[in-house]
Amino acid sequence: MALDEKVRVKREELGMTQSELAKKSGLTQATISRIENGEVKQLKSEAIKALAKALGVTTDFLIGDMPKMKFDETLTADGDAQVIFRGYEKLSQEKRDQLKDYVKFLLDQEKSKKK
Repeated sequence: MALDEKVRVKREELGMTQSELAKKSGLTQATISRIENGEVKQLKSEAIKALAKALGVTTDFLIGDMPKMKFDETLTADGDAQVIFRGYEKLSQEKRDQLKDYVKFLLDQEKSKKK
């Protein structure tokens, strides 16, 4: 997956508009649009860092050849994921089981929406 597709797909997964991503990353909406249209092949390192942070991904994911981030990279890049997993570690086994059931429930709801 190329940079343009990674940015667009991740932005859409997060439910963000180009304008929201621009505001969060400090880039302009026009730049985001040009990136997603494949018109921008290289960005300055500061822009890559800001874009990665705004999308909750690593810079390696954005500029590398991997189509998907690895689990540990997701944890490193996404502060919300860190909070969830730190909380999970503190739960009793019963509460962990309840949390897993709830996640399965939410995933089933997402699948139903897409049909």
